[in-house]
Amino acid sequence: MEFKSFCEQVVSVMSERHPECDVKTCKVDKNNGVTYNCLNIICPGSNISEVIYLEPMYEAFKDGTSFMEIIDRVEDARKKSGDKHFEVGYYRDFDKVRDRVRMKLVNYKKNKEYIEGFPHRRFKDLAVLYYSKVSDKAFEGIIMIKNDHVSLWNISEEDLYEAACLNAMKSGDYELVPMMSVLDDIFGYIMSGRREAQDDGSEGEAKEDDQIPFLKILTNKDKTYGASVMLNPGLLCALARKYDRNFYILPSSVHELILVLDENESFDENIAAELYNMVRYVNMTEVETEDVLSDNVYYYDRSLDEVLDYYEIALKTGLA
Repeated sequence: MEFKSFCEQVVSVMSERHPECDVKTCKVDKNNGVTYNCLNIICPGSNISEVIYLEPMYEAFKDGTSFMEIIDRVEDARKKSGDKHFEVGYYRDFDKVRDRVRMKLVNYKKNKEYIEGFPHRRFKDLAVLYYSKVSDKAFEGIIMIKNDHVSLWNISEEDLYEAACLNAMKSGDYELVPMMSVLDDIFGYIMSGRREAQDDGSEGEAKEDDQIPFLKILTNKDKTYGASVMLNPGLLCALARKYDRNFYILPSSVHELILVLDENESFDENIAAELYNMVRYVNMTEVETEDVLSDNVYYYDRSLDEVLDYYEIALKTGLA
């Protein structure tokens, strides 16, 4: 069965099972031009729609899962979503949303058309978008803030940026995460010869520092769109003081950054070029397309309190 026929069959069966609901397919646009086909179910009395991704269901079907087992999985996904009514009244008032505003970084060039529907600003080769954290008994997740919201609230993009920065400062929204398994899987070939495997049973940052003193993984507390912590006011400066080092910033994904502490205390174009090639390779081979942030490499210079940009420097010096 081809994917189109599979989707049509799912819609047909779910419509028969739930005639009171509006069942159809839709497309959901994600980061970097990625689009997913979804089952969209809207039931009476609900002000939100159920969205179930169909590509994973189809892959399971091709791997041998029976069609009716797929339907059972769809039903299970619906049950897990629980109560389908979400109170949206507060969302009409920006004063009630302000404390929930957060930032998200995406690649500007790869999302240039997509982000036109959202209030945004440029940062290096990236774009800053905004979302609201949502959590109640019926729903937990995020709502992207669109141009329509800004018009409804009668605010500016600057108001969103200020709110997001203030929220990040108030909550101390960042974490240095000991993700040894990720580093071993993705960057082990770089670190080989620079550290010895250790397993002394200790936990936390001290163990990570002992093993890999020059690498730190930086994200937010939710570990979702955590690369945006690069914009948290004063954070990079505080980390540079803590480690008494400048550092290269590698965009591991939209969800996290890797800091490479610099022992030389000055930007080195050759090191940056090597790191650029590494990030580019990992993005092509290891990172899901929608999670790629950039191939670029950044550098935080504490004497300038500024993030430098490898692309920009390479263009100026004729390396790119």
